[in-house]
Amino acid sequence: MRDEVFDQDRACQALSHDRDRLVEAMDSGVADIDRLTFPDGPLTLLDLAVHVTMWDEINLGVVTLALRGRPHWSLDPRWETAEAGGALNVGGVRAGRGLTEELIRHRFHAVRQAHIDTIAEIPRSQWEQELPFAHSGSQPRTLGGLCHYVNTPEADPTRKLTYQHAAVHLGATSLSRAAPTGTG
Repeated sequence: MRDEVFDQDRACQALSHDRDRLVEAMDSGVADIDRLTFPDGPLTLLDLAVHVTMWDEINLGVVTLALRGRPHWSLDPRWETAEAGGALNVGGVRAGRGLTEELIRHRFHAVRQAHIDTIAEIPRSQWEQELPFAHSGSQPRTLGGLCHYVNTPEADPTRKLTYQHAAVHLGATSLSRAAPTGTG
């Protein structure tokens, strides 16, 4: 059975809401980080921002290439393993620990907006059009299905918190797949 694929508006709302939760957590400094093991000790909220940003950059690359009819390297089965994903997670967070908070926040906000804008600007007909390549998810082989697939965090054991990467790690497992209400 396939999961419901969000339209662009709903996808952008969910991404915006999720990333706003992470900003609120960083600004308040209060949050429990869940579901992300790291060999160098506990993760900080800035580590989480680096981690989410890295995957948003990868997902932005997936969408950008898919718009050109080409698969991204991360869709190759050799990269879709726990070992490869774990190595990317560790390497990304370690690299981020060498950056200042100002640079981490700047990168986070720039990538967040680019990710949301890119999805929002996809013509609806292209969102629903079949891709010339496959992905390993159960979602339709459309750009919308691909976005759904790559924006469903591996760390979510329910595989239902689509477009909610930060929420998964902030322990907000009670969120539903329904579109967020309110403005943010």
